[in-house]
Amino acid sequence: MSEDLNSYMLKTAEGDKDSFRYIANALGYKMHATVIKILGSSHFEDADDIVQISLIKVWQSAPRWENKGSVEGYVYKIVFSTCMDFIRKYKRADEFKDNYFNLEITNNNDRNYELRKMIFKNIEKLPKDQQEAILLHYFSGYKQKEVADLIKKSSKATESLIIRARKKLKNILPKDILEELLHV
Repeated sequence: MSEDLNSYMLKTAEGDKDSFRYIANALGYKMHATVIKILGSSHFEDADDIVQISLIKVWQSAPRWENKGSVEGYVYKIVFSTCMDFIRKYKRADEFKDNYFNLEITNNNDRNYELRKMIFKNIEKLPKDQQEAILLHYFSGYKQKEVADLIKKSSKATESLIIRARKKLKNILPKDILEELLHV
């Protein structure tokens, strides 16, 4: 499907609306699921809007897309970025009280929000290829081999990206979060 999406993205870059529609239909459900995973189930209503905004960004940025990685990885980076924009916009809102990781770390909901914010802020600091590998593997549920195929890297290179990202996050994130999130 990745090769197929790449050809549709190349046509989308030329302004082909049918090709863009194909990409939106092929990835829309996964995009929605990723938004819910990032923002939490209390933002189910917002997920459609975030997916729409992400699709607009995909359409607008299509002419700049380079056929070096997967379309899915590219789209997930846009979804992640759009979610981060949403979180920053509503950072003072009391809406992010449900814990993304379904962990009962404390009963203090403000702490849960702060943990989520800290996790995503630190993922954003990773190099782009590590971000992509972590997001696809841990947040979108792809197996390591599937991630390798999506980002067009060898299994060993993908494994190395994930290990390096985990090591960087290990120095920053609390141990209980890291264990639950990254299974270390």
